Amino acid sequence: MHRRPRVCVVSLGCAKNLADSEAMLGQIVAAEPAAVVCAEPQDADVVVVNTCGFLKAARDEADETLDAIERLRADGHIARIVAVGCYPQLWKGQVLKRHPGLYDVMGVGAMYQTAFWKSLLKEVPPSRIEQPSDPDTMRAFEAPRLLSGTGSYAYLKIADGCSQRCSYCTIPQIKGPLVSRSEDAILREAEQLLQAGATEIILVSQNTSAYGVDLTPEHRPQLAGLLRDMEQLPGMKILRVLYLYPTAVSEELLEVIAGSSRIAHYVDIPLQHTDPALLKAMGRPWAAGSAHRVVERVRRIIPDAAIRSTFIVGFPGETEEQFRRLLDDLRTLRLDHASAFAYSREALAVSSGFLNQVRSSTKGRRLREFMEVQQEISASVNEVRYLGKNIEVIVDSTTQSTVHGRTLLDAPDVDNAVALRTGHRARPTPGDICRAHITAVGPYDLNGILV
Repeated sequence: MHRRPRVCVVSLGCAKNLADSEAMLGQIVAAEPAAVVCAEPQDADVVVVNTCGFLKAARDEADETLDAIERLRADGHIARIVAVGCYPQLWKGQVLKRHPGLYDVMGVGAMYQTAFWKSLLKEVPPSRIEQPSDPDTMRAFEAPRLLSGTGSYAYLKIADGCSQRCSYCTIPQIKGPLVSRSEDAILREAEQLLQAGATEIILVSQNTSAYGVDLTPEHRPQLAGLLRDMEQLPGMKILRVLYLYPTAVSEELLEVIAGSSRIAHYVDIPLQHTDPALLKAMGRPWAAGSAHRVVERVRRIIPDAAIRSTFIVGFPGETEEQFRRLLDDLRTLRLDHASAFAYSREALAVSSGFLNQVRSSTKGRRLREFMEVQQEISASVNEVRYLGKNIEVIVDSTTQSTVHGRTLLDAPDVDNAVALRTGHRARPTPGDICRAHITAVGPYDLNGILV
């Protein structure tokens, strides 16, 4: 290895994976402060790939990523390749068969292998015996985080696993049941992220609204109390919550969000569908009209809220009539942001055995139609909410003449992106919150000028 060891962590999949990747990288660098963190695998001695395995497409992406990195090793660029995360958790044999030259392979408990990460860059090889991660370890776990972004935002994972049993989902099999982190561990990590310069902290987990049901005898969610405590942290500017299960979007939780100047008035509720029969088959809350009721509750308590949701089209048995009703409901709900996924038939999911699987061509066509309807809605919402108005924008990055960011009602990567001309004004830096006048809008983009 070089005198200063070089390490690269490649994070695939979701924001929860990214938080884990940053914790692994933080442990590596804390143990070897002289290490050089590389953005590209070809520049590193050691490459860690944190994989996603939720869908076949994600596993294919992981295989292709590992193939590319192995080619770099064959050319003499890399000494060790480590694969971790969701893909090896259930498909470790498949990973080892396709990638026999990997230095080590670990599942979703990889983040908790502190001894391994501390010695990964040492000349003496680390122990390659994966230690089990029990719930008590997971609840109390703390690790230094090395942020990989610009510093304008950071994800904070407050729980792992999921105790819901959606018929299309393999997350409970991959991750196990819900395990909430202790509030003390979460608050200390939040303080660390704020000290590192994060303007916005985004809470994530598989089911964020279920946080704390496993921590108290009453099995009641504790998210509202956690938010109250987090917003009081010195330096907290913006706190955002993602992935709320529909039945857990309580009045108490919404009132906490509504009454705060630091918690973004942003409510992310994956609804998945609006047809009761399909929702029941999915293992989701399926009472008729439930989607409309939860959205109405949000708007009654937080009138200025931006609402995001996700949906599945082409679930087994979905008829054309049910799909058309979904589009009608979408027009009625007028969500600020919504995305859809074509149903993916996963062999380990219960729904893979359902009759009346929908053809791929039909799923693709329904996905396109869904997104066309939502684009029209989002463009209309953006016009009413933003066009011709002065708003606050979180700066994510800058160029010589342009500031790139988001409104306070937009999450990174999935919602509106804002591009601002600087004119003769001084450029703000990532993490700043600036004022802007919006001059043009589309379904996903806002343009304007600094004011």
